[in-house]
Amino acid sequence: MSIFVKGDIVILLDRPLGHPTKIKGVVVGHVGSENYNILLTNGFGKGNIKRVSSLEIKKEEEYDEKQED
Repeated sequence: MSIFVKGDIVILLDRPLGHPTKIKGVVVGHVGSENYNILLTNGFGKGNIKRVSSLEIKKEEEYDEKQED
């Protein structure tokens, strides 16, 4: 499990399988023990802040698009 800090660029994962989506965001805050507030930077909710669990996000530098194939 990764530790996220304010300003990290992250990719949201789909809930049931944990596969990366094309939705990116920036960590803007830490809420509770395992939740983070994410500012969405693209997609349908662009500009909105969403509260997500640490299991639903992954750092952008850890993600490699070639792993998808």
